Amino acid sequence: MSLAPPPPRLPPLAHLATLVAVVRLGGYAAAAQARGVTAGAVRVKIRALEATLGVALIHPVARGVTPTPEAEALVEGVSPILSRLDRDLAPLGTDPPLGALIPFEAAVRLGGFAAAGQALGLSAGAVAQQAARFEGWAGHALFRRHVRGVTPMPEAVAVQRRLAGALHAIGSVLAGLGPAPVRIAALPAVAQLWLAPRLPALRSALGVNVSVTALERPPEAKRAPYDLAVFFAEAGGSVLEADALIPVCAPALATGLRSPADLAGVPILTDSVWSGDWRAWATVAMPGRPVPRGVAHSLYALAVDEAVAGAGVLMGHLALVRRHLAAGTLVAPVPPAVPSPRALRLFRLRPLGRGSAAGRVAAWLQTA
Repeated sequence: MSLAPPPPRLPPLAHLATLVAVVRLGGYAAAAQARGVTAGAVRVKIRALEATLGVALIHPVARGVTPTPEAEALVEGVSPILSRLDRDLAPLGTDPPLGALIPFEAAVRLGGFAAAGQALGLSAGAVAQQAARFEGWAGHALFRRHVRGVTPMPEAVAVQRRLAGALHAIGSVLAGLGPAPVRIAALPAVAQLWLAPRLPALRSALGVNVSVTALERPPEAKRAPYDLAVFFAEAGGSVLEADALIPVCAPALATGLRSPADLAGVPILTDSVWSGDWRAWATVAMPGRPVPRGVAHSLYALAVDEAVAGAGVLMGHLALVRRHLAAGTLVAPVPPAVPSPRALRLFRLRPLGRGSAAGRVAAWLQTA
């Protein structure tokens, strides 16, 4: 008696085997060489697997790639199942066509190509082609073909039982991964000053896990293992918050600061990434006067901490320091606030299904 149907949306076995090779061999190039394909083909399969599972599996690093904890857990669970499947199918041949196994199993279990195609979202012809591919690998027919359709032979039924067991085992491994976190890429300053303070309320409101990765540049949407991105930009995405530039400092340092000219007598803080902020503000607020210069920090969040500590006057991005201004830990004694052409924007890096965790997070962030 055959087992129940495998779990829905079970990823292609070839994609899972490719992930095993990437993790075990340490990268795309080594996996490609072992499997006799290009590194680009390996990368495409990994991206497709990430899209199917809704979870990041491989992260790029300075010298290659590194697996995520989810990838390591998946490989640990799936690798022995695939090895056992190879042993089970050894009487038929070596190196089975992994892409044909799921259609073949469905065709045997459901007693025909049309029924299998309907269950898998494929055409009957596509299932028939994969079944023929499996038979070609085995070296002999496994279905009796007749006018009213096909009938699996006893050997095919025996193979189906082994395949069904493997597919259910893989489904159990996938279920054990739990819900994938919503992955957000953000500028480091945005991650620290805008996203981080909102995460506790987000988790409480939605009951979802969120993973934030700090990046200096927006990721490429087609290749990035992220659901959402939050960056300053002039166009695109959805506006989360408008931005403006204005000098900010600790209340104790604000004494005597009334106009731009007063800035000449206090320490100035700046950020190396946004080194042009003081010039952009000064062009509007104090035309013809020297641009204030001072100590530069490589991290904007660190510069904000220094400003809160009274170390100097920082050119503030209102979208990032608004909470400090509301709490009174920073003040803005020297007007004006100069509007920035770049707003803080939310970008959707992949299609978000209705009611999906990433879609709910995106909607929440737009109202936070």
